[in-house]
Amino acid sequence: MSKLAKRMAWVKPSPTLAITSLAKSMIKQGKNVINFGAGEPDFDTPAPIKEAAKAAINSGFTKYTPASGMLEFKQAISDKFLRDNKLRYNPEQIVVSCGAKHALYNIFQVICNSGDEVLTISPYWVSYPEMVRLAGAKPVTITTNESRGFKLNVKDLKRKISKKTRALILNSPSNPAGVVYDKAELEEIAD
Repeated sequence: MSKLAKRMAWVKPSPTLAITSLAKSMIKQGKNVINFGAGEPDFDTPAPIKEAAKAAINSGFTKYTPASGMLEFKQAISDKFLRDNKLRYNPEQIVVSCGAKHALYNIFQVICNSGDEVLTISPYWVSYPEMVRLAGAKPVTITTNESRGFKLNVKDLKRKISKKTRALILNSPSNPAGVVYDKAELEEIAD
């Protein structure tokens, strides 16, 4: 008899998948629904991207790439950061992932131990607490409100930080709230 790992009991079902499933069901019933669930585009992949993918496959570009990303791609990212953001990163300092959730999951697995805490700013993407739980850590929510534009209040942040705090998830622009922090705000949070 096969059993799942005990840690799977810590994870709650995905509200995103439930909403997406409900929306698709309603669409099949002929209801006019705008699906804000999974965040999939409502348009097909553009033809030039499809053609480039087919050309890559036809040319034999079908083998595994390094786990942290292809050197050429990491160099392009490094060049972009320097050109557009005046930030200097060597390709060796860059890790490519298949998305933010994948990167965050990997990070939590590496930095968190049982009993550690990861701060999340509410509203947050629904996967964050579950990824933290899978790493054996505890998600700690910092609640924001509309009157402050859903921006983090540094006093609230300071109250939530403990000796167990390992990370703060801060994305700008924020998904789902759309919050964008300016440089001064980010510096205040970093301090």
